[in-house]
Amino acid sequence: MTQTAPPLDIATAFTKAWTSHDLEKAASLVADDVVFDGPMQQSTGKKPYLEGLTQLSQDVTGVRMIAAFGDDHQALLMYDLMTKSSGALSCAKHLTISDGKIHSDKLTFDSKKLGSAKPRN
Repeated sequence: MTQTAPPLDIATAFTKAWTSHDLEKAASLVADDVVFDGPMQQSTGKKPYLEGLTQLSQDVTGVRMIAAFGDDHQALLMYDLMTKSSGALSCAKHLTISDGKIHSDKLTFDSKKLGSAKPRN
């Protein structure tokens, strides 16, 4: 049995990777059968999950981690996602992780803010 990183480390590495536009690294941390549940998309499978993430990442300018907690099977992150179109979006994300891969991702944020905020320069 190979040792994998703790779920919290995987969750934070994944978040830092995709928000800094390293989608190849982010993809390496995602299971083929990942299930995503978010305000703007629900999907099953790695391909649609990464397609949604790729589209969102084009609008992302950075991330500011607020809090991160985890145990042997899951991680809970709260962060401000900095975007070109909507400014800062406060997000909470629950990830389940096994064998070093993300198997589920439940994201919540106020989707009404999308497109309504003025971008920061």
